[in-house]
Amino acid sequence: MLDLSFEAYVWTKVVHLVAITAWIGGLVAMSEIFALHAADRADPAWAGRERALMARVVLPASAVALATGLVLLLNYGDLAEGWLHAKITAVALLLAYQILLARMSRRLSGEIENRPAHVFRRLKLFPIVLFIGIVALVMVRPF
Repeated sequence: MLDLSFEAYVWTKVVHLVAITAWIGGLVAMSEIFALHAADRADPAWAGRERALMARVVLPASAVALATGLVLLLNYGDLAEGWLHAKITAVALLLAYQILLARMSRRLSGEIENRPAHVFRRLKLFPIVLFIGIVALVMVRPF
């Protein structure tokens, strides 16, 4: 286990929260860009926008969020609490969602993905609901 000073702990938590916010925002934005891409499949610029958002926002934010989350987890000490297991499961679901979005991006670029725009707009609810659940788990610690 780590034993961070109070100042190091607080700054780690600040970076973690900022990274999570950027990560969730990027995942939501990806879904909206997919919807716009699906509505205008003839414009090749959408593929570049998707790649840029994934490379410049989503991937770095998720990496920082996971790294700082691991530091906070190792500093916490009590890994047997149920809320923590639920939070880790929700984070794993966010990672799976990110991988799904990366695959959808490649499929949209190759014109293999043919789902209508409204499907992609509904997809953006998934990270929002998980984010709300994660915040509730951390703040309330119900079990």
